Amino acid sequence: MTELLVGIMGTLLCTALLAVVLRGHRPDLALCLSLGAGAVVLLAVLRQLLPLMGDLNRLLQGTAITASHIATVFKAAGICLVTQLTADTCRDVGETALAGKAELAGRLMLLVLSVPVFTDILALVTGLLGGNG
Repeated sequence: MTELLVGIMGTLLCTALLAVVLRGHRPDLALCLSLGAGAVVLLAVLRQLLPLMGDLNRLLQGTAITASHIATVFKAAGICLVTQLTADTCRDVGETALAGKAELAGRLMLLVLSVPVFTDILALVTGLLGGNG
């Protein structure tokens, strides 16, 4: 795992230096290089995370946590990652206003995603307090 992290950081640093050099002569190629390196790194990290999902599923079996709540946590993490990647890419190309809109959209999607969880928590608390709901 440490070797992968060192490799990713080295790749990103080399790509950043190359992009800086290219940006003066060919800004279009510098942008493509940055986006390509970002995609490769993202795929490398996601490949490492996939086996962990199965381990987490086995670990959570037999607990009171439902599969839908686990799915919600993974969806929320995905929304955060995609939002951050999109906002950073927008900033890289100089579109800070679009980056802000991407972040706002991500936050709103997290809010929408969390409503069923809040509803379940409210029902649980109401049940524990003996309310009729």
